[in-house]
Amino acid sequence: MNANKFILLLLLIFTFSACENEPVDPLASVTTPSACTAPFSFNVSAFINGNSVRIDWDKSALSSAWEIQYGINGFQIGTGTTVNFTRTSSLIGGLISTVDYDFYIRTNCGNGLYSDWVGPVSPGAGISSCANPTGLTAVRSVSDTTTANITWSTIGDVNTWQVQYGVSGFVLGSGTTLASATPSNTLSNLVADVSYDVYVRSNCDANQNSNWIGPILIPAAGTTNDTAFFALVDGVEFVDVGPINVNINSLLYGLPSIYLIATDANNNVIEINISNDAVVGTQYFNNNDATDKFRFVYFEPLPTELEIDTDGSLTVTERTATRIKGIFYFSALDEFDQIVKVTSGTFDVEIP
Repeated sequence: MNANKFILLLLLIFTFSACENEPVDPLASVTTPSACTAPFSFNVSAFINGNSVRIDWDKSALSSAWEIQYGINGFQIGTGTTVNFTRTSSLIGGLISTVDYDFYIRTNCGNGLYSDWVGPVSPGAGISSCANPTGLTAVRSVSDTTTANITWSTIGDVNTWQVQYGVSGFVLGSGTTLASATPSNTLSNLVADVSYDVYVRSNCDANQNSNWIGPILIPAAGTTNDTAFFALVDGVEFVDVGPINVNINSLLYGLPSIYLIATDANNNVIEINISNDAVVGTQYFNNNDATDKFRFVYFEPLPTELEIDTDGSLTVTERTATRIKGIFYFSALDEFDQIVKVTSGTFDVEIP
């Protein structure tokens, strides 16, 4: 190989490496996690040549896209550097071996939907394939706002778990940790006017734990209204349990939005994402168009696939800085593009 060809080859390698590891705006990834499958067996290699690491995870899921977010040890999700990964992606470069990093990963499920973040993992470490908890819920007691009930579902023969919680935004490892021999727990001595984040992980044996799943928000008392969500799914009443999850920091087609999530006793979920530009009146039919002012998703727990919205209507009947009310209708498609669910209903929620 002559000198010119060798130089050309080096340039091509550098170009592809730079494209693979090009960071994107971390704030654009701050989206409420959906119920799609979080990655398993997340591992980060020790430093390679002092400036790179190799990322590995179980790629058997149906998704073909993932996000890695990393930053200095203890950073908060949303403030790190985000890299888009595919099945063939493996390396992150431009690192400094003397810096302590944390890495997280989540599944990009498409249509603006994401799994929970998995991590943190430091270079040279990993998280095992111990089954993650699913269907995590956290509901503050109405009669005693200093307590909250935490529940989750489990896969396999796991029979012990850990719950970690703290004031919203706390860094994992700095919160209060509780052991549990059942898939539920009660948090006590909470401050009524303070919001909290909650994580749960499985303990498969003395040396093997699942990923931390979460966070799920426990709003400050009085910041949500759990009595004003009604829906019919194929004529059957959808009964939500506990407060509706309201996220005012989510994105709809890259623009600020309000994200409402209601869950019933069977862990079926209705998600409504409403643009901050939406005003009182009937909004556009939803065709996954960037000009739409809303989108819906109806989700049933695995093994049923995620059912994405097709078209529908949303009428906002009241919109203030602290409350939004509306009427909705939409139909949902399964992975075979067949209409399987028709959902209609109303909502009336406080905006925290």
